[in-house]
Amino acid sequence: MLRLLPIFCIVFVVIYLLPLGSRPIVTPDESRYGAIPAEMLSTGEFVAPRLNGIRYFEKPVLGYWAIAASQKIFGKNAWAIRLPSALSMGFAALCLVLLSRRLKLRPEAGWLAALIYITMLGVVIGGGVAILDAMFTGAVTGAIVFFYMAWTARTPGSRVGWLSLFGGFCGLAFLVKGFLGLAIPCIVIAPFLLWMWRWRDIFLMPWIPMLAAAIVIAPWGIAVHMADADFWHYFFWVEHIHRFTGGEEAQHPEPFWFFGPVILASAVPWTFAMILAILGLGRRDLREPWLRYALCWLVIPLVFFSISSGKLPTYILPCMPAVALLLAVGLIERFEFRCEKRSLKSIIPALILMGIGAIAMVEWAFGFLDSTPWGEEGSWRFGLIGAGFFIWAAFDLMAVSTQRANRRVLIMALSPVLMFAFVPLLLPTNWMGGYKAPGAFLLEHGTVMADPDTLVISDSHLMHAVNWFYDRYDVVIFGGPGEVAWGIEGQPDRLVDAPALLELITSQASQRPVVLLLRDTEWMQHILAYPTLPPVQESVMDRDIGLAVFGPASS
Repeated sequence: MLRLLPIFCIVFVVIYLLPLGSRPIVTPDESRYGAIPAEMLSTGEFVAPRLNGIRYFEKPVLGYWAIAASQKIFGKNAWAIRLPSALSMGFAALCLVLLSRRLKLRPEAGWLAALIYITMLGVVIGGGVAILDAMFTGAVTGAIVFFYMAWTARTPGSRVGWLSLFGGFCGLAFLVKGFLGLAIPCIVIAPFLLWMWRWRDIFLMPWIPMLAAAIVIAPWGIAVHMADADFWHYFFWVEHIHRFTGGEEAQHPEPFWFFGPVILASAVPWTFAMILAILGLGRRDLREPWLRYALCWLVIPLVFFSISSGKLPTYILPCMPAVALLLAVGLIERFEFRCEKRSLKSIIPALILMGIGAIAMVEWAFGFLDSTPWGEEGSWRFGLIGAGFFIWAAFDLMAVSTQRANRRVLIMALSPVLMFAFVPLLLPTNWMGGYKAPGAFLLEHGTVMADPDTLVISDSHLMHAVNWFYDRYDVVIFGGPGEVAWGIEGQPDRLVDAPALLELITSQASQRPVVLLLRDTEWMQHILAYPTLPPVQESVMDRDIGLAVFGPASS
């Protein structure tokens, strides 16, 4: 136990904290979730969220508040806006440690579950980007764990305390992502209680949590209603009911089976150990309450999200703590009961990893490829790839040589750590540009947008990036309104079509600089060819971004 805590902390720092700022900001999600909190700090409006100065009621405010606090403390940068996501994943992992102690599993099982959790590909990705799903996962995990602590509490006082924490974290989950924060814990807990033939608890236990959740939610809920009475109508009907039942009209429609492959991909590299874990769990008794609870935690939200019309891979993140717990217990059981010695079959994964590492090292040393995804000076990254795979293979060989079950699982968890830490450095630079990562382009060519007198016109795809990189929350949107379609109603001056765009540029360019920023470079060329437009001071095209500056002067 004394060794596993520092090991967990080191792994968390190496994978989650150190690489946070090594990647550019990605649109639209990261620039959006950076810009909304930045606008809160700039305007002092912390109750009703705004995006580009327009009402944006897709989510409540707690996620924005967390990112705003991080920006306030650590500055306006990529590391700061991603920090709440990373910390949320770390908190969810520590909740597994707490839960395992109450379950009276082996003392090290909780820490191994935590290490398995933070070394899953989906969790690493979710904890390394500025998205609300990571913070939502942390809050939901806390709620589900605290309920079990309450359900198994031995004294009335401790039960009240854990129930209050359970309700409070349901309230926090609601403030991050809405009614799902209440629904997910309920659809896990109610079937579990029925399975345990404790149906009376469904009626006896909710009252304290309901009060605690109301205390957490009510202050902001009342304040946002007073600030904008339309919030709750839009938030409930459009963002929840319509999204869940919207069919092909829903955002991100996917087939029912979508989350099956996603959960397998999210568990990599532990996906390849799932068969062993299932065999190990077969030695446990399904009547054990914790096993039933973990299965409800995994299966029921998975089915719930699969029924929904709109689907994104990150939606499944609240199921991953249950996967980690089942993997930890299952692998320990398997290796305790049958720990195979090293054989040719057992070292095949290590040989594959070594082969990949050798190919990368040869390319690094001799440079057989004419060009790499990172450009002429990026071959050193092949050295990192090779080193990461060789270290992974070495740990894998150590694992299959270890007879102690807990130590074997620990070594398996440590195997991919350096590879995960290297991943942000290995992303090809030709991916980190254009529309998906426009920061370098905008900071080089768009400095005129820093002048508050400059009129900035952008399509909805790049609007967030202007908000974030230049603290401009008055961008006029060209074309479709995108995700601000509801909020922009009643502000016709914030949205222009093609004829209005030409008229606006013509009328304003004689008085001040006008910047036009478009994702569609063909549209940009078409507009620039219009004969009656004022002179173009600067025009730049880069992949899928076009920028033009009209007006009397530009910097």
